[in-house]
Amino acid sequence: MKSLSKISMKKHLLPYLASVVLLFTLSSCLKNDENTNPNIAALSVIHASPGLQKFDFVVNNQRINSSPFDYSQRLPYFNIYGGTRTFGIYKVQSTDSIKLGSFEAKSDNYYSIYVIGQATNPQFLVLTDSLTQPSAAKANLRFLNLSPDAPALSLSLSQNEGQDSTLFSNLNYKSHSAFTGIKGGKTYTFKIKSADQTTVATVENVNVESGRIYTIWSKGLINSTNDTTKVGIIIQPNI
Repeated sequence: MKSLSKISMKKHLLPYLASVVLLFTLSSCLKNDENTNPNIAALSVIHASPGLQKFDFVVNNQRINSSPFDYSQRLPYFNIYGGTRTFGIYKVQSTDSIKLGSFEAKSDNYYSIYVIGQATNPQFLVLTDSLTQPSAAKANLRFLNLSPDAPALSLSLSQNEGQDSTLFSNLNYKSHSAFTGIKGGKTYTFKIKSADQTTVATVENVNVESGRIYTIWSKGLINSTNDTTKVGIIIQPNI
């Protein structure tokens, strides 16, 4: 197969099928291809800062996005070299940085960088993603509380207007659950609730496919009434 070490950071965006191939072949490629540099990891980036302007995302002085990176958007996994990776968000088509950071990427690992926080003080949340293949007829999902002004939040699900079942309880801002399995091939309603069981946000008719891996995160601000920045639920497939 083509060496994963030949990274083109300008042509990195992977469609869904490429992400699946990356997940199941990264380890074997690194071990079996004698011409492959084994020090390869994968990175995804998510804009989760309500009210923050569109930006460019840069890794080691190379712009990753092909168009301005807007709120709630996600860049699918792309290849990076292991080691210390410097990154940052920049004003669109500018060398003016908004926020800079770095992290240590380990070979054969998958990472997500969430750009979070209030627009006046954006921050980075770097997570290591455990993309273990779900059990048969299952899907794996995790929950993140990324609403800057929110209290601890819980995530529940239900089917066919049935009773809510709590999946994850009382996650504070910037906290996240581990991935857990639920039945795939089903249609669910997901709700985010506060500690007193008040429903903060709801999304209905979500088709959860078997074999897929999802991240569900709370977006926006509890105290906002603006359609763009008010609290809501984002469901994004990792693969």
